[in-house]
Amino acid sequence: MPLALSTGHEIGLGVTALVFILFALASSFLFPRYRPDYPGRGLLAFIVIAFVFFFGMLTAVEVFGAESKHHGEAVAAETTTTQQTTTRPAVGQTPAPSTTTSATKPAATTVPVSESEFKIVLSSTQLKAGPITFEAKNDGKIPHDLAIKGTGDKTKLISPGGSAELKVTLKPGTYELYCTVPGHEALGMKLNITVS
Repeated sequence: MPLALSTGHEIGLGVTALVFILFALASSFLFPRYRPDYPGRGLLAFIVIAFVFFFGMLTAVEVFGAESKHHGEAVAAETTTTQQTTTRPAVGQTPAPSTTTSATKPAATTVPVSESEFKIVLSSTQLKAGPITFEAKNDGKIPHDLAIKGTGDKTKLISPGGSAELKVTLKPGTYELYCTVPGHEALGMKLNITVS
């Protein structure tokens, strides 16, 4: 898909395709006009040149059609560090007795999410309200992210083969998961989930 390629790769594919097309058009229309017996005695040369261009085009697609593996590694994985905060009484003060009320928190739900061109897949679209951790894995060949429409919550851009977590607390309702990369949502990277 040309949208996912870097400018250098798009130019490389374009130039190779242009040369291949020009050869095909010239050998179909231009050469026979000036040499009616074309390819005539040069049939073997014509076949060799045609094969060279054909395999050159296949090689160009293989070389220019894929981003380098280092490109995906360039996007560094985010690490989250949790700091523990403790409150100590000031010097000369006695600590106040603490009363603990045990409010039961709903257990956090972990939902694996698979993203690829151009779809989002969950094992279930029915989730329980409360804390939810979406473990998004990019199974595609181009970068994606995961966002929840209307909440402002989203992951970092996930390189191919990478993963990221999206921790949210959702109330009952219907939500839309989608990819914020321009054009991806319109191509089908969206999924409605129901939280109850």
